[in-house]
Amino acid sequence: MSRSHGTDAYAAFVRSFEIDARARRAIDRFNAVMQPELDKLLRRYAGAPVAEVRAELAKVWGANAGKALPEPYLTTWATSISNGDRVRLS
Repeated sequence: MSRSHGTDAYAAFVRSFEIDARARRAIDRFNAVMQPELDKLLRRYAGAPVAEVRAELAKVWGANAGKALPEPYLTTWATSISNGDRVRLS
């Protein structure tokens, strides 16, 4: 393997890591905003019917993410909140 090929491969690796690091920071920022919203839903809707939780979760997620929360997350998370279980973003 030539020196330039190895250097090019390393440069590509570093660029991909930087993109991943930026993406991770964006996810962390979103989670810092969204986790408190999910916790509010838990406090307000624990014990409520899943359909009611699902509608509110869809509204809150859409307002913060700018797009719909896809299935199966929407129904699974609504069911968890309805059951009184905390949804944790990671």
